[in-house]
Amino acid sequence: PAGRRCADVPYARRVYEKLVDRLLANGTTCSAMYATIHVAATKVLVDVCLEKGHRCVVGKVCMDRNGAEGYEETTAAALAGTEEVIEYVKARQPGAAPKARVVQPCVVPRFIPTCTLPLLAGLGELAKKHDCWVQSHASETPDEMAFVESLHPGRSDSSIFDDAGLLTDKCVMAHCVYLDENELGLFAKRKCGVACCPLSNAVFSLSEGTNAFPLKRAHARGVPVGLGTDIAGGYATSMLSACRHAVVASKHAAREPDVDYRDAFWTATLGGARALGLGDTLGSFAVGKQFDACKIECEAGVYDTFPECIPDGTPRLHIDFEQFLNLGDDRNVAAVFVQGRLVKGAV
Repeated sequence: PAGRRCADVPYARRVYEKLVDRLLANGTTCSAMYATIHVAATKVLVDVCLEKGHRCVVGKVCMDRNGAEGYEETTAAALAGTEEVIEYVKARQPGAAPKARVVQPCVVPRFIPTCTLPLLAGLGELAKKHDCWVQSHASETPDEMAFVESLHPGRSDSSIFDDAGLLTDKCVMAHCVYLDENELGLFAKRKCGVACCPLSNAVFSLSEGTNAFPLKRAHARGVPVGLGTDIAGGYATSMLSACRHAVVASKHAAREPDVDYRDAFWTATLGGARALGLGDTLGSFAVGKQFDACKIECEAGVYDTFPECIPDGTPRLHIDFEQFLNLGDDRNVAAVFVQGRLVKGAV
């Protein structure tokens, strides 16, 4: 119902403005976003991100079957609308080199159950034609996988997406809790990214309380993994929350290595950039990368610091960093820069 309401463009603008403001307030410099099936509303999301300086990969959601009443489209409309949005994103940033764009265009098959094979094939052709990004969901719940089995007996999400040319180094798939070892190998081979969303995985029992996405195992296999908030599947906007839940989820994961706050932070920053195929452009302070960064004010009254209690020989920065990751919130985010532009706060 919320997605369907975005047919009302002024309503969509109000929602998207609040969303982008809150992302920037929490220090999120770059995000991968699904819009809705509506072309006009998706263009508004593009406009809002450009106006406010929020970097994102964004596309119109596509679904030509198994949608809710009033929230489904024809295959032809989905493909035409997707290409219209792609062209709009590029036209709004004339002369910008592809990786210098603040907003990147994307094809978005919602997930296998809502997309016919002709739609997936058409989206694969558009992604190749425009050399653009791909977002969807894969292997997220037993129910979803059973639905896919009923539609495509003997096939997995990964094999279907791959046959359509959608698993690429500019593709990021959400959740992926149930990828098997062969699928992890395929993701690594294609350099396809995963958006691990630990909070929504738990909230919606995507991992049935016994498993979680195998973050460290995926890294070891060479799969690019970033953290996601999965708004509104996850109720917390801040990537700090995603970091904390990634740590907790690993404690409950059967036979998986623990993730600590440092692992989680890396996955939320450089890991996220790599999952989007932007690791050479974003995610760290390496010379030559674009300046997307946050100024963090530890003494913001959010938590207490006691310098006299720091053990001898322990750098203060290490203590501040761990406290911020575990206790901080948007009040600690004093300034946010995207592509060198100050988009929130003051220096």
